[in-house]
Amino acid sequence: MISVDNINILKERYPKIWDKIKDYEKNLDSNYIKIEETKKGFKTLSVKKDDKNMYIHSKYNPFKEAETIVDEYKNIEDGTNIIFYGVGLGYHIDAFLEKYPNVNYYIYEPIPEVFYAYLSNKSLKELPSKNLMDMVVGLDEQEIANYLGKFLDKNRGDVQIVELPIHKQIFPDEYKEFLELFKDMIKNKRSGIHTDYVFQKRWIINSMKNFGDVCSTPNIIMEKKGQFKDKPAIIVAAGPSLNEEIENIRYVKENGLAYIFSVGSAINTLIYHDIYPDAATTYDPTINNQKVFAKVKEKEIKDIPLIFGSSVGYETIEDYPGEKYHMITSQDTVSSYFLKTEESDRLDIVLDASSIAVVTLQLLYTLGFGPIILVGQNLAYREKEKISEGVYYSSEVTEQEMQNGMWVKDVYGNEVLTNEGFNRMRGQMELYIKGFPNLEVINTTKGGANIEGTTFIELEEVINKYLKEKVVVDNWLEGNKNSYDIEYLRSQTKKMDRALNRAKKLINEYYDILNKIERLINNRNFNEVEKKYIELDKIFGKLERNKFFITFILPMNRLQYKILADSIDSLNVEKNPTEKGRKIVDSFRGFIDLCNRDIEMIGPIYKEMTEEIISYKG
Repeated sequence: MISVDNINILKERYPKIWDKIKDYEKNLDSNYIKIEETKKGFKTLSVKKDDKNMYIHSKYNPFKEAETIVDEYKNIEDGTNIIFYGVGLGYHIDAFLEKYPNVNYYIYEPIPEVFYAYLSNKSLKELPSKNLMDMVVGLDEQEIANYLGKFLDKNRGDVQIVELPIHKQIFPDEYKEFLELFKDMIKNKRSGIHTDYVFQKRWIINSMKNFGDVCSTPNIIMEKKGQFKDKPAIIVAAGPSLNEEIENIRYVKENGLAYIFSVGSAINTLIYHDIYPDAATTYDPTINNQKVFAKVKEKEIKDIPLIFGSSVGYETIEDYPGEKYHMITSQDTVSSYFLKTEESDRLDIVLDASSIAVVTLQLLYTLGFGPIILVGQNLAYREKEKISEGVYYSSEVTEQEMQNGMWVKDVYGNEVLTNEGFNRMRGQMELYIKGFPNLEVINTTKGGANIEGTTFIELEEVINKYLKEKVVVDNWLEGNKNSYDIEYLRSQTKKMDRALNRAKKLINEYYDILNKIERLINNRNFNEVEKKYIELDKIFGKLERNKFFITFILPMNRLQYKILADSIDSLNVEKNPTEKGRKIVDSFRGFIDLCNRDIEMIGPIYKEMTEEIISYKG
């Protein structure tokens, strides 16, 4: 039985775990995990598995065994973040914390019966609870993902998994699942951090520079939402298998059998073969994205409408010769603040994704298209090829890329080589397909990576089976040109001007408080310092609520903002008041310096944008 003390601690600090334990308690198998005494009178756990009794701890001296386990971990520094994987009866946890008392630790036990035994024989009061950051029990993948996500968000320093060795041998599947999930989350977290770091300023600058085009072009989702119900659409990507499908694409285009959308570099392959899609889509925020449409501009092709994400690289849409339509992206906080229609305050957006194909899939689903047919969506290498012909700025797969590649299943069930970027795109596309009810997605990509949720059918068969009659309407994008609410736009601009002036005053107050904190620390007047921390917190809170900061500055520094926010807990537990004060001053001054520089940097762009708003006629 679990002790009353443990029950009270769980109820107070870990109510979700207590709720789970109560549910587990009803169904626990008393024959599965048993507590036994060792020959020296200590307790151990036996697990009945495959008609054998296996012991989680030594049958002789589990304390000595725990010390041996801990000896494997060397040079653990104060503040290291530890995940104890597998608790057993906690001998190794106690030994580890005795040797390294100043670590921050998390406890994860995948087997409910083991955790129940732990709680029935170990007092949580005996744990250094101040450094116990969280506990989780069970095998729910989403819960584990949330747990690990919070862990990785909070901990950017040293991370160490401390395993109970026999635990992972007795329960190898659970350990493998945990480890794979942990590795994947670290990869995704690093990728997300890298993406934020590279694009955080560019997303906002693009959104500001593109604002005039957003106001002066139709919002395709506002205009055409749900209007293409049950109309087939083809997403043409630039994978190497596209080369084999050119004549099939030409046949579909010439006979109007499906709406053709080129994504990314595929526009160049289609132009190379004198095929103009019904529209091209783009959202890449980088300066290099303009290369994708260089041929269209060079040839002055006016017959390919461009649907651009509002945070796309602004160079891409400058001087584009054809018609332009826009979709508001989730990275564009600018449009979300300034724009609304006369009918609704809410703007439909597309979520940022790892590939334009995924963004276009969202768009087509919203417009009502179905089935959606994928062409050239290889998401893998094809021998030395990774992109279709006609893309003049591409190159073959290098030997290093081949060596660093990973193997995944292709549409035929064979192995095909890909890379982490392609694989991430595939995973994201699978998630969206899963989330779109009743949407049929057909993958025609010969030799491409298998995409779960799609059906693989060769394009020629798709044409014969699904594309039997003309569906494409001439001038299909024409319609009622919805316009944004001019009065609201101008009203928001006036509010934003006031928010900018207020932000500058708050920054001056913020610097003033930091300077006072620094002087008080030097004078060792720590009582007054604590009062100034409260003032600093209030000013920081006002900046966090300031509309200019929310719309422009915090998104431009989202990574640094998150690092600062996540570090506050660790700053507050610093025991040395001088060290604590210096860390706080350095962290908060460094962040506001970044913000201040960005206010100066975007000043001319903001002025240009507001001038466009004043001249906007709707």
